[in-house]
Amino acid sequence: MAGLFSNALEMIKELSTPHAVQYLEPIWSGVDEQLQKLQFSLLLIQPLVEDAEARQLKEQAVRCWLVWLKDAVYDAEEILDEAKTHELLIQRKAQLSGRPRSKVREFFSLHHNPLLFKLQLGKKLRNVNEKINDLIEKMDKFKLRPVVENNSKPLGNRPQTYSYLHESRVILGRDEDKEKLVQMLISDCFGEKVAVVSIVGMGGLGKTTLAQLVYADERVKNHFEKSIWVCVSDDFDVPKLAGEIIRTAAGGGNRDSTNMEMLQQDLRNVLGQKRYLLVLDDVWNEDFQKWDALRNMLLDGGEGSRILVTTRNEKCSRVMGAQKPYILSGLSKENSWVLFEQKAFVDDAEKAPELVEIGKKIVMKCQGLPLAIQVMGSIMRCKSDKSEWQAVFENETWKSQDTENKIMPELWLSYVDLSSHLKRCFAFCAIFPKGHHFREQEVIQYWMAHGLILPGKGTDMEVEGLETFTELIRRSLLQNDCSLPVGKYGRVCKMHDLIHDVAHFVMENECFTSLKGSAGPEIPIKPRHLSLDADENYKQGDCSNIHTVLDYGSDFSVMLKLKLVRLLDLRAANIKELPASIEHLHHLRYLDLSVTDIRKLPETICMLVNLQTLILYGCHKLSELPKSMTYMNSLRHLLFDDHRPEFEALNACLSQLQNLKTLTGYTVEDDAENNIGQLKSLNPFSELALYNLQKVKNADDARKANLGNKQLIHTLKLSWGKLSWGDDDECCSMENAEEVLEALKAPSGVKEFTVSYYPGKQFPMWMGERQQFQYLHHIKLFKCKACEQLPPLEILPCLESLVISRMHGIKHIINNRGNVQQSFPALKFLKLEYMENLEGWCVEEGREANLSLFLRLKRMEIKGCPKLTTLPLGILLGLEELIMVEMDGIKHIVNNRRGDVLQSFPALKELHLWEMRNLEGWCVEEDREANLSLFPCLTSMEIQRCPKLITMLPEILPCLKDLRMYKMDGIKHIVNNRIGDEPQSFPSLKWLWLEKITNLEAWWCVEEGREANPSLFPCLLSMVIIECPKLTTTMPPIPTLQRLYMVESFCDTQISLMSTRRGFFKHLESLQGLTISSCTDKLVKLLEVEEETRAMKSSLEYLSIDNCSQLSLTLVLPNLTSLRDLHVKSIENLVSWPDEMQGWKSLNNLTIISCKNLTGASSQGVCCPPFLTSLGVYSCDALRELPTCPKSLQSLSIVDCPGIQSLLPEMGHLTSLSSLYIHNCPKLVSLSQGMQALTSLQNLSIKSCPALNSFPRGLRQLLPTLKKLTIKECPELERLCKPGGDYYNLLSTISNKKIGEESIQVPHEISTGAKQALKCIATNRFLLLATLICAIACFINFLFNQLDSQVPYFAFLCSYFLFLILAFLGLLKIYFILSLLTCLTLGQ
Repeated sequence: MAGLFSNALEMIKELSTPHAVQYLEPIWSGVDEQLQKLQFSLLLIQPLVEDAEARQLKEQAVRCWLVWLKDAVYDAEEILDEAKTHELLIQRKAQLSGRPRSKVREFFSLHHNPLLFKLQLGKKLRNVNEKINDLIEKMDKFKLRPVVENNSKPLGNRPQTYSYLHESRVILGRDEDKEKLVQMLISDCFGEKVAVVSIVGMGGLGKTTLAQLVYADERVKNHFEKSIWVCVSDDFDVPKLAGEIIRTAAGGGNRDSTNMEMLQQDLRNVLGQKRYLLVLDDVWNEDFQKWDALRNMLLDGGEGSRILVTTRNEKCSRVMGAQKPYILSGLSKENSWVLFEQKAFVDDAEKAPELVEIGKKIVMKCQGLPLAIQVMGSIMRCKSDKSEWQAVFENETWKSQDTENKIMPELWLSYVDLSSHLKRCFAFCAIFPKGHHFREQEVIQYWMAHGLILPGKGTDMEVEGLETFTELIRRSLLQNDCSLPVGKYGRVCKMHDLIHDVAHFVMENECFTSLKGSAGPEIPIKPRHLSLDADENYKQGDCSNIHTVLDYGSDFSVMLKLKLVRLLDLRAANIKELPASIEHLHHLRYLDLSVTDIRKLPETICMLVNLQTLILYGCHKLSELPKSMTYMNSLRHLLFDDHRPEFEALNACLSQLQNLKTLTGYTVEDDAENNIGQLKSLNPFSELALYNLQKVKNADDARKANLGNKQLIHTLKLSWGKLSWGDDDECCSMENAEEVLEALKAPSGVKEFTVSYYPGKQFPMWMGERQQFQYLHHIKLFKCKACEQLPPLEILPCLESLVISRMHGIKHIINNRGNVQQSFPALKFLKLEYMENLEGWCVEEGREANLSLFLRLKRMEIKGCPKLTTLPLGILLGLEELIMVEMDGIKHIVNNRRGDVLQSFPALKELHLWEMRNLEGWCVEEDREANLSLFPCLTSMEIQRCPKLITMLPEILPCLKDLRMYKMDGIKHIVNNRIGDEPQSFPSLKWLWLEKITNLEAWWCVEEGREANPSLFPCLLSMVIIECPKLTTTMPPIPTLQRLYMVESFCDTQISLMSTRRGFFKHLESLQGLTISSCTDKLVKLLEVEEETRAMKSSLEYLSIDNCSQLSLTLVLPNLTSLRDLHVKSIENLVSWPDEMQGWKSLNNLTIISCKNLTGASSQGVCCPPFLTSLGVYSCDALRELPTCPKSLQSLSIVDCPGIQSLLPEMGHLTSLSSLYIHNCPKLVSLSQGMQALTSLQNLSIKSCPALNSFPRGLRQLLPTLKKLTIKECPELERLCKPGGDYYNLLSTISNKKIGEESIQVPHEISTGAKQALKCIATNRFLLLATLICAIACFINFLFNQLDSQVPYFAFLCSYFLFLILAFLGLLKIYFILSLLTCLTLGQ
């Protein structure tokens, strides 16, 4: 709150400077008295606000007074910002016109009339002063005490090397809790197929963290076939949660349907009979009906499935049926103190006994709550005096244990302890919903837009913002999210829900945050910040006071009412252009247009005189910036993609923007306005990319950029081409490239460095200086084709990522001939691609074996290096992922011995080998291969196009879960040998994919005298076999198999053998999904044999059969009583709808495709399966009629059926039908009768049905209730639905409609508003007179602009009053018409 006063007082100072008075002189006389009163009042209240803020948690009257005060100070700040902006607008107008604006012109201006502005400003200031004076009188009742705040000490008083503690380090004393929960999940002690386990405890106890520990436990991972994590929070929306579970379980996708039937089908398909673990985190729901609706969709899991719930409410646990709720208690005294010590004291530093004594008392007050202990420890870390510790311990807030607002006293103290500007920055975070990811750079730019960050002495706002963000992390008010990498937005943090509650408590009356799916969103009366869901429609209130709008839609008519908006997020909005009238948003500081289809920006954007941040990421249709942007000297951050050549046009004259701090791309040109010297005066923050460096004439010009002194740059990209990364540009030739790069010395604080298309032969010396790049984390070198050796990158202490691409002159990675024994000490990711002459890792042969390479390497990608014959020598202890592509020099994965230790990969989890044309085996020492354990932790392996590899790995792979092979012509057997007396198997394999292995003959190579291993795949869940025609052995017994997909595999000989033995499907007792495509008919016809399908009769739910001419559905379906989804394609003997369909009671979805002989005719009326919900018929040329559909049908699709002439005779009974698609049915002449009864219909799509000329009467009645309508290539229907057509008015309520090629919108709101405005003006004499006067002023101003002559002020003043006299003499009507014509002329 005090920070708000500081902002207002700072603006008063700025507006009182001689420079400001020079521009505001016409309006400022007479206002200065009110300004002085405001300044005095703010200075009087400011010292008392700190005390009021601390007391508002306990005293409601103080809180109300603070809310009123904050509103009044906001008003004051807005008024002062208007005055400041007025000054900037006057300057900008002068810049654009090339001359100062005359007083005469300003007097007759509507927007900048000094007289009107003075009257408005004076009135507003008087009102605000009256408000504040009234609040000062009320303030005396509270007896507030002045608090002198010391804001002079720097935020970051800790060493720069301070490192935020990972969350795993603060979980103390939870080992026993974790072990108990793991046993509850994996043991069979519930007697239920799907059981619920709950963790119950108050907020801040660490329930979520404990659940994460359990979820990540290896025993849990191995026990459950599928693990799913869903954060629930306040909104227990069943369709939303079901969709989120589906998305997470399926690994992505988009399921936003609210149709419960479709959701339950998808959910059951994803979960099936798998044993799953579902974590529902932070559940608040106490409504059993909601839980029961979700629970019913989760019961199809495999035996032993578990649902782990975290909740603060034991009643919620009971509602969800948790048999054994796990009540989580607080930490012990010992663990509480250890956690407090980690936060409150510097590591290894001596602890003062008196501070330890007080600290233990503070810990006792935290009652074992980890979050409170962590926050209190963070508070005390920056206090070193005993009196400060004692003051915290004795604070009155500790007594507020039971507050109506449920704010924990410990957490409230963490807020009270903040400095004034930190309080505002922290509280601002409440505009985001709980669970939001706070991206560092974005949040700082938000703070700047609202004036929460002010530049320090000699430092930029961005630096102050970084320190503020770091301080909030240090105080544990923000928590680093270590699961997300540090990217271009900087660190990513989250805020605990209880801490978010504190921020929301402070900002409660200023924020409106809408959650998707919340009912009836209504914007409050006077909010300052809005966080909206762009898909929702809101009841809009007064927009005049709004400062922030996030996730906005595209309604510009409302946007232009946001006169005071400072932050506008139009990211991913459906807009193609910005209106020129955006210039009226004068207070706008932050504008995000990312991922929009905007083609150009209006020239009027230069009138956004306060704009600091403009974001254009993903604006792929934007090719140029307006020329007027060169005047936008408030712009600090211009952000756009750096990987498109057309961005060259974006940099014209950007060097004139002297306040730019982030410039993601600058294209150097030859002309004076865009040469590299223009960067001299710029001091970029965070990121700078320079392109076209071949245009730099010499080293002297390069030095003018002064890169080495730009210490705020963290990411630097230097390119001797148009792009920094890509394949479509060629290296240029330049003789002085080496001297230029030497002169472009990077600043020492850079963390990410990229050089591309560099034409020099060697890199400068500074690239190998340890001190120069001591903070460097990432290096990319791309297409520097002439370079013959790399700089000594191996000595860089912090280098984590190294990418080298298309560097054809490089022969070795390490060229250093010194005595360094450890190289790349911090490297985690290495990528080498298309390096034609790379021969080895170290230039000194013999040194490599004694050199410790890549000790911390986690991931390595090597592609297209044909001369490289070996991987790095030695054991790669930490390597978890290895990818090798087109490595023709590699013959064996393992090539060496180090004494008696054979090279291996003890931590490797993922192995990808693609197009290794000369790969012959796994180990060069064949005699040792059998006793070798190369990959003990391997979980995923993919091998493609390695023609010379004839054997799989010789070892048992105990952890392998996913095996994929593609075009492996040398492989004849999956298993080739024995390990001791045990046949090789895949004990953990769950997913197997075999494609185009044309010589694969059998699963195993059976040794003479031994039988095949019956348990080759004991845990396999999914098998895909595509184009393996020589596979002749029967399917091995796989009792766990759930999905089987076979395409063009197995030969006739094998099927002939199986037709007598009948053992192909016999042992697949868990099979849920079966797809057979273009396999021999004999394989498919096995489905007609009851003995063959008996094992999967009760488990198979999905069956897809393609290209089988002899299959009889009437023989197959009775054997599969659990089948829910049936897809058949290209079955020639399917002529009519089977009479037995009504007996297929389990079937929900039926899809018929390309059955060219299907007519639909039958000897008797055929009914569909009684519980069918979806019917789709596609490309059935002979189809004439459909079967009678059941009431349960929800979706009906008829596509590419040229023979059908009408739908069902009667559809009135289909009351559940929600979607109807009819496409490409040229003979269809009519729809069904009784369609008025289709009350659930939401989506209707009719395309390419030219013979359909009208809708039946029942459907016409239903049109206004639809949500989506598509009519295309139906000429007569399109005519009826377009303006002037009979159906046009019926479509006005449909939110999503497409008629023909364009979407139709009904602009009735705009026209109605215009009529009301004209009526109001015409019937109100006062408004009529005001309009006339304004029109006259506009007319004179218009004449002045046109004539552009030096007319005396007195002459214009006479003309002005002459028109007024004429108006009062009765010529109102004539001049009213004149005023309208004048306004129209000016508008054009």
